[in-house]
Amino acid sequence: MRELGEKLGVIHSWVGKIEQGERRLDIIEYLRLCNALQIDPNEGLELVQQSLSVSNDLS
Repeated sequence: MRELGEKLGVIHSWVGKIEQGERRLDIIEYLRLCNALQIDPNEGLELVQQSLSVSNDLS
């Protein structure tokens, strides 16, 4: 978390809140996060969509 926070120029607790689902990202933050993690934003969105589909199936 600390290393990612440093890459993004934010405090590590900001990253932690995102990881714990306490905070959501706007699109610009999402793109910055993907860039810092070297993840293609489209692939990241596909993973989120898959995760949402799985959790909806479990409900």
